[in-house]
Amino acid sequence: MPTRTSGPSPPAGEPKLGTYHARRDFARTPEPSGDAAPARRAEAGELMYVVQKHAARRLHYDFRLELDGVLLSWAIPRGPSLDPAAKRLAVRTEDHPIEYGDFEGVIPEGEYGGGAVIVWDRGRWQPEGDARDALRRGRLTFTLEGEKLAGRFHLIRTRGEGRAENWLFFRGKGDGGGKDGGKDGDLTEREPRSVLSGRTLEEVAEARDRVWRSNRAASADLTALIGALPKKLSSRVKLTNLDKLLYPEQGLTKAAIIAYLAVVAERMLPLCADRPLMLLRCPDGQHRQCFFQKHVGKGVPDVLRRVPIREGGKLEEYLAVDSLDGLIGLAQLGALEIHTWGCRRDKIERPDLLVMDLDPDESLPWTEVRDAAVELRRRLADLSLESFVKTTGGKGLHVVAPVERRVGWDELVEFAQGIALAMVRDQPDRYIATASRPKRAGKIFVDYLRNGRGATAIAAYSMRARPDAPVSAPITWDELAGGAQPRDFTVLTMPARLAGLRRDPWHGFADTRQSISAAMRRGVTRAGR
Repeated sequence: MPTRTSGPSPPAGEPKLGTYHARRDFARTPEPSGDAAPARRAEAGELMYVVQKHAARRLHYDFRLELDGVLLSWAIPRGPSLDPAAKRLAVRTEDHPIEYGDFEGVIPEGEYGGGAVIVWDRGRWQPEGDARDALRRGRLTFTLEGEKLAGRFHLIRTRGEGRAENWLFFRGKGDGGGKDGGKDGDLTEREPRSVLSGRTLEEVAEARDRVWRSNRAASADLTALIGALPKKLSSRVKLTNLDKLLYPEQGLTKAAIIAYLAVVAERMLPLCADRPLMLLRCPDGQHRQCFFQKHVGKGVPDVLRRVPIREGGKLEEYLAVDSLDGLIGLAQLGALEIHTWGCRRDKIERPDLLVMDLDPDESLPWTEVRDAAVELRRRLADLSLESFVKTTGGKGLHVVAPVERRVGWDELVEFAQGIALAMVRDQPDRYIATASRPKRAGKIFVDYLRNGRGATAIAAYSMRARPDAPVSAPITWDELAGGAQPRDFTVLTMPARLAGLRRDPWHGFADTRQSISAAMRRGVTRAGR
């Protein structure tokens, strides 16, 4: 919010949100009133924090800490910094309702704080000592565990002007918090996107008819799509336990996952249909026990195709999907990850995808992974192979090239290995082509083994069984260069992304005709030596 001319606390006897309510007309603003705040699902003792970027009269960042059922709030004009020497002015503002921590949208002009708002960062905070006493004394020290901010921080009250209550916000000295150890180079400029919707402040401002108010609201929007599903599903799909929570932190139920798959099916099916599958099933949610399944088992619905594949001298039945019914059948099984072979079921021994998996050591910044993908694209282009890129839902990227079904698995994996080894040979300090974790410190594993018979890769648009409900998202090379990151793409943000796209990120993928020739294989093998 803009700099206030009144103190942050309501008069004695006034409700905690009295000032918040007095300044807003909820018939006009989409901001939450806080009258019916949703139940918190956080573990006992956990407290949330949020930083919202707000283009009001003056651009600023609202820093909010959960305490005693409300969000204590400060306006930071210049935004947070990871540099301990950067002591930012933080003006205390009125308390906000808990559900405001998920609000993202546009406050109408003429209303208090009119302008676009995004959720720039969020996570958990832990005070040192008694937070209430520290606030009274004006010296609050705490730890942040967020998506952009992490480490030990301080809020110190100073003398304010008039009735304003000014504080200083800064990171502790000698602390390793923050994703880049404090050398942020203007973190707010380098990390402009929302952690909720993946959009910039400008993109939210342009989409004035859309409010991303909360994870719970987005989940409700997805669940509402269930009403339309009977028209799309055949009577063969029996849905049960639709209210079971599969992603508790986001409030995502089985119904919401089914609705998500219905939204993405049109783009997902052409990429994954008729491919043998391996599933990660989490019947009780991603936070409970999960297990992999690749063969047909008890309770598998008939809407899923059976694919006989010879293994170890005998035929085993794998699963495949070729319809929306099939995707819903996977959701009914509690499959939160869908992994596919690089071939179609009609020609098991002739792969049609080259998949290079860039798996970085956790200490590496995202820019290293991005640059590695660009390097891979260049090397493939030198071989006259067009490639496409997608996030994995983890920390890495997949660089994918569709190929004609002219080589077998052995030839494909040898070709992929040659590319990986050539990258290692040219830059051994950056890349490694072996899976040994002790040797991967500070490097990117160029995983070519995804191209072997029986190996799988996460399907495009598949969910991942991870706390933030991420998905594997096809993106354009321009988006990658423009700062897109894996955290931008989740079950909650993908439907809005697809609705706003003018063209498929992998436009031309299905029409790409290219082959791996014998001459190319020989050249790559020599280059990798």
